[in-house]
Amino acid sequence: MFDEKMKKAEGFILLQDNLMKAVFVKQATVISDTETLTRYYKSQQTLSELFNEQMGWM
Repeated sequence: MFDEKMKKAEGFILLQDNLMKAVFVKQATVISDTETLTRYYKSQQTLSELFNEQMGWM
């Protein structure tokens, strides 16, 4: 059970890294800093909610 949760946590960290790279590094179009941060934090919140649900914390 613990190993399964660790694998999920590792996957979550990879998703976070990919999200950060997608938002901040690989922008195809120029958007404002505020919009970039808003998109990033909304995506982070969604990712965190999914992670908590997968881990059984919600």
